[in-house]
Amino acid sequence: MTGNLGDGRIVVGTARTERADAIDLARNWLDAVWRRDLAAAAAMMAPGARVTISGGHQFAALEAFAAFAAERYAEFRKQADAFEACEAAGGLAVYVRGTLSGTFKDGAPFSAVRWCDRFLVAQGRIIDIETWSDIAETRAGAAAT
Repeated sequence: MTGNLGDGRIVVGTARTERADAIDLARNWLDAVWRRDLAAAAAMMAPGARVTISGGHQFAALEAFAAFAAERYAEFRKQADAFEACEAAGGLAVYVRGTLSGTFKDGAPFSAVRWCDRFLVAQGRIIDIETWSDIAETRAGAAAT
């Protein structure tokens, strides 16, 4: 295949966008947490970054976040279905949506539970994470049956 690019005045190339880099950072953070490599995940976060989950639970250390989850779930899996990035106050917001499945500590299973994480990214680091899910509604429904 041949092409004519003219007399050198046209530059053809590809470049990563800031949004794509922010999405990759969120994806890599999730991968590290799912592998239980909390040190790698923490290295992607800015000093003072926090994780806030449904119910207003806030964590400054990923070890505390993991310990909280270990108290609630015998098994926990997150399936990410979509990554989106947009400008936000203080940086770029990356939204990740998907479903949860697993087993509560009492043995009750759950699946197809919706979740959404919002990562605020600035200067190549995660400065805030907020996560929401329907797990409380799922748990309440399981307890009612």
